[in-house]
Amino acid sequence: MCFGGNDSPPPAPSYPPVPPPEELMDVIDHVTGTQAITVMGADGKKKRVIERLPRTPEEQQLYDQAGDLMTRSITEMERLNAYDPGALVDFAPFVQVMNDLNTERRQDMEELARVPDFNGYVQTFKDMNKRILEEEFTRQTNEGQEYLNRRGYGDSTAAIEMRNTLGKNRAQALEESQVRGDMYGQQLKSADLANRQSAYGLREQGRMGQLQRAQMEHQLRLEQKSQMDTARQQALHNQSGLFNVAAGIRGEDANRAMATRAPELANTIFQQSNMDSLNRHQAQINQINAQYQNQMANYQSAPPRFGSTLLGLGGTVVGAYFGGPMGAMAGGAAGRAAGGAMERR
Repeated sequence: MCFGGNDSPPPAPSYPPVPPPEELMDVIDHVTGTQAITVMGADGKKKRVIERLPRTPEEQQLYDQAGDLMTRSITEMERLNAYDPGALVDFAPFVQVMNDLNTERRQDMEELARVPDFNGYVQTFKDMNKRILEEEFTRQTNEGQEYLNRRGYGDSTAAIEMRNTLGKNRAQALEESQVRGDMYGQQLKSADLANRQSAYGLREQGRMGQLQRAQMEHQLRLEQKSQMDTARQQALHNQSGLFNVAAGIRGEDANRAMATRAPELANTIFQQSNMDSLNRHQAQINQINAQYQNQMANYQSAPPRFGSTLLGLGGTVVGAYFGGPMGAMAGGAAGRAAGGAMERR
C-alpha cells in the first residue's frame, strides 16, 4: 500500500580514502655538484643519501693536483724540520785551539821567566882578562927591569918607581877588568832576555795568527749555519704557502659541496606535494559535505506525505500503548520510516 511522497532522509555521505603520502623526490644540484636520492639499503629499507656528483675531468685533475701538492709539501716540511746533528756548529775545534795556544803560551812564559846562569860565562871572561893583564904587566915589568939592568939601574930609584907604577897600573887594570866582567854579565843577561822576549813575541804573533784563523773559521761556520737556517726557514715558508694553496683548492671543493640545497629542495617539494594532495582531498570532502547539507536542508524543508503521517501516527499510538512517552516517540519514527519504504516500492 502506498500513499505517495518520499519522507526518507538522504543517505550518509561516502568519503574518498586519505591519499597516501608522496615519496621524496630525487633532486640534483648541478651548481654544487651534489644530489639527494633515495636508495635501497642492504637491509632492504629505503634510505636517503646525499652524495657528490662525479667531477668534470678538469675539476678532478685540479683536485688530484692539489692532493699531490699537499703530500709533497708535507713531506718536504718534515724533511726540513728533521733534526740534523751535522748542521750544528761544533765549538770543540775552536776551544781546542784556544786550549793548545794557552798551554803553549804558559810554557813560553815559564821559559821566559827562567833566567839562565851566566856566572860561569862571566867568570871565564874575568879569568881571561886577568890572564891577559897579568901576562901584559909581567911582560912590561920584565922588559923594564931588563932595560934598567943593562944600564946598571936595576936597584935604582927609577927602577923602584917603575915597579911601583906598574903594580899600581896592574891593580887598577885588574879592578877595571872585574868591572868590565860584571858589565859583560849584565849585557849577556840583557841580550839573552831581549832575544828571548823577541822570540816570545814572534811565537805570540804566530799564536795570535792561529787564534784569528780559528776564530775566522768558526765565524764562517756560524754564518754558514745562519744562512742555512735562513734558507731552511724560507723553504718552510714556501712549502707552507704551497700547502695552503692546495688546501684552499680542496677546501673550496668541500665548501661547494657543503653548500648544496638538494636536501632542502627535496623536503620543500615533498611538503608541497603532500600539502597539495591533502588540500585536494579536503576539497573533495568539503564538496561532499556541502552536497549532503543541501540534501538534508531540502529534506527537512519538505512537508511530510500522507502515508508517512498515517503510519507515524499509528506507530505513535502503538508505542505509547506499550512504552509510554518514549515508546510513542520511537513508534512514530518507526511508522514514518515504514511509510517511506512503502512509498519507494
